[in-house]
This record gives sequence, C-alpha cells and structure tokens, in this order.
Amino acid sequence: MMTRQIYQDEEIEIRAANELEAVLHFAAVQASVKEIGAWETWCTEKYTLEDSRKYLTDSEQKRHRGAEFNFCLFDRASGELIGSVGINRIVQEYKFANVGYWIRTGYTGRSLATLAVRAAVRFAFTELELTRLEIVAMESNVRSRRVAEKAGATSEGLHRNRLYYHGQPRDAWVYSLIPGDL
Repeated sequence: MMTRQIYQDEEIEIRAANELEAVLHFAAVQASVKEIGAWETWCTEKYTLEDSRKYLTDSEQKRHRGAEFNFCLFDRASGELIGSVGINRIVQEYKFANVGYWIRTGYTGRSLATLAVRAAVRFAFTELELTRLEIVAMESNVRSRRVAEKAGATSEGLHRNRLYYHGQPRDAWVYSLIPGDL
C-alpha cells in the first residue's frame, strides 16, 4: 500500500510525510508539547529531532507492511506541518483499527482534526477495507471527544482502565465508526 495523499483542498494537504520532513514534524511537536503532552506520553520537552526522524522512518516502513498508516496535515500556504492522523492497531482478522490524531497548537479550533479524521476514515474503509474504527479518548480529554462526535462517531461509553498514561490505568471514552456512518 503506497498511498501518500488522502486529502487536499486550497488550504490543507493530508499525506504521508517522509524522513526529510522531520524538521517540520519536530517543530510541530515542540510547539505543542504542553497541549499534546497532557494526553500523550511520547510528547515531552525531551522529544528530539531524531525522534521525529525515527517516527517518520518507522511510519513509512509500517505503511509498506500494511501495519499502520500515519499521515500529516500540512498548511499549503506556509508549508508548516500542523498535525497528524493515523490508522493503527490494525487487526486484519476482525477488520478493525484505531484512529488517533493531534493538531499543532495555534491551529486548534478550526475543525482540522475533524477533517483529518474523516479523511483517514474514508481511507481506512475504502483502501484498507476495514469495517470498524475506534477512537479512544481519555475521560477528561473533552476536545478529542468533541472531534470524535463531530466526525460522526458513535459513543459506546466510558470504559474503565481502557488506556495507560504515565504507567497508570485511565478511564476512556470509546467511539466507533463503521462504513455506514460516512
């Protein structure tokens, strides 16, 4: 599976990034450490340019194997990397996977995460032929939960100890999307 671009309009492009764009990825992560780090343990002040290179290289290898599909959002005017959306934890036997996303600080509140989720969901259902996607958001992550709802996902309830954050179990809302939801 070599798909590189899953969405483009006059302002935004959503596509697979490559190792040469690590500087752009790193800048987006560094600009967003406080906000993303509140929900994601990988996003800390210690995150390095080399971490971005490794992430983008690993993403390409996983994409070629069909194991995971990570895409980045780019502002077409500035060229800045402004977020990420991915299809991961793919279980081919049961045709389902997880959808994850984040948006760079300064670009939130513009429905970009919703746009990215919808593009990734279309890709997952049409290209990967999956039949169920889940979005899992920590109980207090209201913004992420709102994105799931705006993207058309159905809340399946609050699941106890569904996520781990800094080594501790956390309750999380689970949302699902199926092809008929598009």
